[in-house]
Amino acid sequence: MEQTKLLFRAALIVALIAVGARIQIPLPYFDYYTLQFTFVLLGAALLPPIYAFGAVAAYVVMGLLGIPVFAGGGGISYILRPSFGYLIGFALCAGALSYVHQNYAVHTKKQYFLMNLLGIVIVYFFGLTYKTAILYWYLNETVDWAVLLSTAFAFDIPADIIMVAILSLGERRIFKALRAFSRQRKPKQMHMA
Repeated sequence: MEQTKLLFRAALIVALIAVGARIQIPLPYFDYYTLQFTFVLLGAALLPPIYAFGAVAAYVVMGLLGIPVFAGGGGISYILRPSFGYLIGFALCAGALSYVHQNYAVHTKKQYFLMNLLGIVIVYFFGLTYKTAILYWYLNETVDWAVLLSTAFAFDIPADIIMVAILSLGERRIFKALRAFSRQRKPKQMHMA
């Protein structure tokens, strides 16, 4: 029964990440900001590490198979996009933060905030590293680290920090509500006459 609940939660996280990709907030000079990362963080708090990583990895595989779940659609060619590294970072972030959540006492808003800040570091490390590699080796563009970092620090990272702050305010309540909901729902017994 417990595994069924975990699979349901993992599937819900996959669906929420896909919906989050479609919620796009326009930013000046850039395409948009999506809410995918919000649901990655939520999955990390609600699922054990293997399920958190697996849910986000399943989302990435779905997109690579051509199901239009990514912000820009889907397909195997997404691997060659400079932004694909963020998707890799999402999966690794979900597994790592779930491990932190499961193995260390994360109960206060400040602890959730710090844990989620670690998520920003993980995602941007993989995202910016991959972006640099694709720009340099695949697109043959000279990579100016100052420009690359300034684009991330100008809009994306501040937006993620604000989102993390807002999420940290309610994450503990969401976690408690799901645990209470899971405890009170008992399967009905079938009686054979």
